[in-house]
Amino acid sequence: MKLSSLGFFQVFNFKTHESRGRIVMLTNAVMDMVISYLTAGVFYTGFLIGNNIDIVNVGIISFLPYIASCFSIFAPMILEKLKRRKWYLFWMRTLYFTVNIMGITLLPVFVKDPTLKVVGFGCIVFIASLINALITSGYTVWHLNFIPDDVRAKYFSFQQITSMIFAAITLLTSSSIADALSGTPHELEIITTFRYIAYALAIIEMVIMLAPKEYSYPQTEKVRFKNVFVLPFKNKPYMFTMSIIAMWQFSSSLTSLFSYYLLNDCNIPYIFINSMDAAYAVFLIVFSPFWVKILKKWSWLKTFAITAIMHLPTNIMYGFATEDNYFWLVMTVRLVQHVLGVGMNLAYANIQYIALPEEGRSNYLVFYTLIINITAFLGSFTATGFIDLTENITFNIFGIEVIGVQLLMMIFGCLQGIIGLYILKTSPKFGLMPKKLKN
Repeated sequence: MKLSSLGFFQVFNFKTHESRGRIVMLTNAVMDMVISYLTAGVFYTGFLIGNNIDIVNVGIISFLPYIASCFSIFAPMILEKLKRRKWYLFWMRTLYFTVNIMGITLLPVFVKDPTLKVVGFGCIVFIASLINALITSGYTVWHLNFIPDDVRAKYFSFQQITSMIFAAITLLTSSSIADALSGTPHELEIITTFRYIAYALAIIEMVIMLAPKEYSYPQTEKVRFKNVFVLPFKNKPYMFTMSIIAMWQFSSSLTSLFSYYLLNDCNIPYIFINSMDAAYAVFLIVFSPFWVKILKKWSWLKTFAITAIMHLPTNIMYGFATEDNYFWLVMTVRLVQHVLGVGMNLAYANIQYIALPEEGRSNYLVFYTLIINITAFLGSFTATGFIDLTENITFNIFGIEVIGVQLLMMIFGCLQGIIGLYILKTSPKFGLMPKKLKN
């Protein structure tokens, strides 16, 4: 069998501008995943813990990006005036990486006062997120040219598989090094080194991102501030998909401090947490063909709804994780979630595009960014406030004592089931749940 006849090489090759663009998008996704795992997630939490930031202050820092990202509403006013955007996007995203990665990394070197350190982290995170808010929709509009409907399902599947393979290698290698130095004065040093490596990768990524062809952008009426709100609200099917995303972002953000709980309260090693994340790559490879078939049979929304409902009991169980039972409980929960998560993540990746019209896309995509950031902020703010208020309170669930952060995980599980039922009941009214996909 020739390599060119394999599904992967039908999507990613050098024959057309579109397929070459997908190669760059795939490279971008892989490098973004690696950079994210080195600078965010448990290593970011560990970096903040190592700098003596408590869980409430971590929560406050974590919801600041959502406030800053609301300024994405001004992005169309800038982007629509640029006939060619790649260099603007290049310099702005490079500045974002510089502030977000290097700014956070170097702050503790110069600031020692605990209060000033928290304020400094907050300012840096806010500024970096503000910069990113002005460019994210620009990349989305540009890259949508490379993933037409007939290849989108395969693209998302291959993208997630490839990204997770590289992420798994990164996670396992970096976690082994971090755990070997855990509890020593060098633990924070190695996490800091990971951030320097991530910044070098970010610069390489930005150079690669200049490669794809940049198409002419569809011209609509003059972009006005009100269009970001007026156009989406005139499109009822689009607003329905946004309601799904809004509810999902809010509920997911209730668990934003759970990794802090796992590291600080359960004392789970980096290698264990990251091994569970890395294992997802194997499940993507094994189960993606199955879930792509299910997607074609059930459609995007029905697949997402059913897998969300099936996640409900797993997250309630996850909420009972402790230092004594984490090995078997977290492993069981995460592996079951990986099977379901392949289908759910593939479906969720396309929800924002299901009812997205051709014209005025910048306005719709900025509205989408606004929705996910406002609802994520509200979820993270709610979680932080709840944990602060219940700091010395325990809750009796099925005869077991749990704290606030654990209860929030269980609430998230219940909300997942409610969202799934909402989709199944409401989506047929908008004609968004066909019996099967065309491709």
